[in-house]
Amino acid sequence: MMNITLVDRRPPAKLYSYLVAGKLLHLITVIELIAIFVIVPLISGFDTGGSLLLWGLKYYAIGFLISLPVFSQLDARSRFQNYKQIKDQIFLYGYDQRIFRPVLKSRCQRDAAWLSAQELGFGDKCRDFFANHGYRWYHIFPDFVFSKPQFLFTAYFWRTTFFSPRYTPKVDYSQISGYESLITERQDAQASPG
Repeated sequence: MMNITLVDRRPPAKLYSYLVAGKLLHLITVIELIAIFVIVPLISGFDTGGSLLLWGLKYYAIGFLISLPVFSQLDARSRFQNYKQIKDQIFLYGYDQRIFRPVLKSRCQRDAAWLSAQELGFGDKCRDFFANHGYRWYHIFPDFVFSKPQFLFTAYFWRTTFFSPRYTPKVDYSQISGYESLITERQDAQASPG
C-alpha cells in the first residue's frame, strides 16, 4: 500500500511553459533581433545609385531579416500547442512511448514533449527514450532537412510548423488539488509491474 501525502503545488505558469517549450526558438529570435538591429542600419545606409535592381535587393534583404523572428515565434507558438497536447495525453493515458514517436525527428518538438513529461514526472524516461533513439542535445536540425529538403516547400510543413491550430487542454491543471502527489501516484503505478 502506497502512502500518499497531498502537496498543494500548482503547475508552472503558462508563460514559463511557453518559454521553456520553445527555448531554442526564443533564443533564435533574440539572436535574429540582435542581427536586425546591427545589419538593417547597414543595409539601409547602402547607396543604390538609382539602380532599381539594387533598390529591390536592399528592401528584399531588409524584409527577409525582419520576417525571421516572426517565423521563429510562429514556430514557438506551434510547439506550445504540441506541449499542451502531449501533456494532456501523458496525464490521461500515462507514460507511453507511442506519445513521443511523432516528435522524435524535431528538436523543438522534442523540447516541448520533454517539458510535458518533466512537468508530469516523466522527464527522465522521456529523455532516455530520445537518447535511445540516438538524439542528443546537439541534434538541432529536423531530420528531413538532410533526408528530404524539398519538404520545406510543402503546405503540410508550413501548416504544422508555423500555423498549428490552437489546442485547448482537456485538463485544467490549475484546478487539481494535490497535483504533485497525483503525479507521484501515476509514476508509481507506471513503475509497478502488475
